[in-house]
Amino acid sequence: MPRTKEQNEAIRTEKRQLIMDSALQLFAENGFTHTSIDKIAAHAKISKGLIYNYFESKDDLLCQILISGMQTISDNFRPEMTMEDFVAGIEKIFDHIVENRDFFKLYTIITVQPKVTQNLSRLLSENTFRDNAAIFFKKHFGEQAMQELTLYSVISKGYSIIAAFSDQQSVISVEMLKKTVIDFMKERYNITF
Repeated sequence: MPRTKEQNEAIRTEKRQLIMDSALQLFAENGFTHTSIDKIAAHAKISKGLIYNYFESKDDLLCQILISGMQTISDNFRPEMTMEDFVAGIEKIFDHIVENRDFFKLYTIITVQPKVTQNLSRLLSENTFRDNAAIFFKKHFGEQAMQELTLYSVISKGYSIIAAFSDQQSVISVEMLKKTVIDFMKERYNITF
């Protein structure tokens, strides 16, 4: 019996995600440059040609991984949210970082490569996160918006580096760091909950 349109679409979605998951793991472990399409295909146990049915190139595959990962963060950041929602959202984002260490390891590695950073900046400028963050911070902080957005960015990036690259024996506990940051944000914005 032939498959239905929905079954075919489910298979396509599953294969696409398999490719992205394999590429993400290999990019995070070996770096973008040292991971070939052949290695991704072998890791995913699929043919190299199948990857090109889903992605135009290795660069396209990387962009799709980054868009997918950043979308999750964007979904937790809305311009209309309150400061309480914002601080609660930080905790969700920090949990997301720990649960998706490979993505944030890759993101960190990518952002320190100047050639890749140019393409990444273009990609992220098309992402709604930047717009949502700017609107939110402007609404709550007025002229201090850029200062607060910069502080938030520095804290988030620092946390993601520690969470992505630390091991279980790390001197800095990720949970302790999360609590410290959340307590700092609550105190800074006079939030009690």
